[in-house]
Amino acid sequence: MHTTTEFLKSATIGECTEILDFWLNECSLDEAPSPAIVQIWQQIFKTRGHKFNRLAILCQQWLNEESSP
Repeated sequence: MHTTTEFLKSATIGECTEILDFWLNECSLDEAPSPAIVQIWQQIFKTRGHKFNRLAILCQQWLNEESSP
């Protein structure tokens, strides 16, 4: 996940959107990121601001779903 995290720091909005969609919606459960990783990604998107705010919101939605019983 470290490589993905580093990539998200400089990737374009389109690349980030595709990668996030894969990790949050398409990958198998045994490959899914941990909530801690998704929180890191959320902070990256918040820091990048503007266009990336929507991706930070998607991370929060995923975290909310993961924490609900």
